[in-house]
Amino acid sequence: MLAVRGGPFTEKGWFFEPKFDGTRCIAHVSENRVFLQNRRMSDISGRYPELISALYDAVKTDCILDGEIIAFSRGKVDFHALQMREQQQRKLRIDILSRKYPATYIVFDMLSLDGENIMHRPLRERKEILARYVKENNRVVITDYLEEEGETYFSATRAKGLEGVMAKRADSTYQPGIRSSDWVKIKKEVEFDLVVGGFTQGEGWRTPLFGALAVGAYRDTSLIYIGRVGSGFTIEELRVIRNALYPTEKSPFQPVPRLDRMIWVSPTLVVEVRAMEVTRDGKLRAPVYLRTRLDKLPSQCTYDEIEEELRRKAGEKGHRG
Repeated sequence: MLAVRGGPFTEKGWFFEPKFDGTRCIAHVSENRVFLQNRRMSDISGRYPELISALYDAVKTDCILDGEIIAFSRGKVDFHALQMREQQQRKLRIDILSRKYPATYIVFDMLSLDGENIMHRPLRERKEILARYVKENNRVVITDYLEEEGETYFSATRAKGLEGVMAKRADSTYQPGIRSSDWVKIKKEVEFDLVVGGFTQGEGWRTPLFGALAVGAYRDTSLIYIGRVGSGFTIEELRVIRNALYPTEKSPFQPVPRLDRMIWVSPTLVVEVRAMEVTRDGKLRAPVYLRTRLDKLPSQCTYDEIEEELRRKAGEKGHRG
């Protein structure tokens, strides 16, 4: 289940949860096996051995959980550390990073219990079941939430440096694969997962790497250009991203944007970008790179989210859609 975008609000019948910088994860737990799936439905269990054992300890029944994996560095949530965890395939490296940057599974929903589908039950009831059957430990945590006071909660989470707030209608069902107005993502700034379609040659010490990435989102089968991102990268990220870009002669964007010194690439890489806003002409204002999304397909980066943000800004769409 996915969320629409919106601003802070206070209203009865809504739960407000903290939003973390992490990776969405469905956890399948049974007596014989625990396995984890990301948004691409790929099995990522091998990357997080500490979570497998923690879930065996926390859950004593067959169930399917929905939540977020986060990683810590020096006691703080660190999505760059999580990105390193996500990119590992070698067991030795995975074991080392699991100790250096331990992961935690933040659970916010239960989708089935003892083989019974409970997605049709209201969120309030699912949370009660979740609290009854999941025993928290140092690696599995049930998310906190506050009822009704969304504006107060948003201010508190921002003061603590958290990413934002998720607002969820208390009587809503779980709608897998649907971007529903029963869930609202509330942030001070906007964030999008976007497809890389080109890059500019770097200058100075960035000459062998790149200067900025041209990014866009899909409207039907057309990749629409929405801006260039040139900041937010570490040196290692510049190297990794450059090695993942495959130049082509033809622009993947339609229509083709007029961009100087642009090298077009095959649209296979997805990056998460934060910006101050989306301008009226559908471009990102002051975009900054956050991370590479290995758990998301390019086809899942749709222009609908850009249009949704424009409608929200124009006041044509309230927080309930």
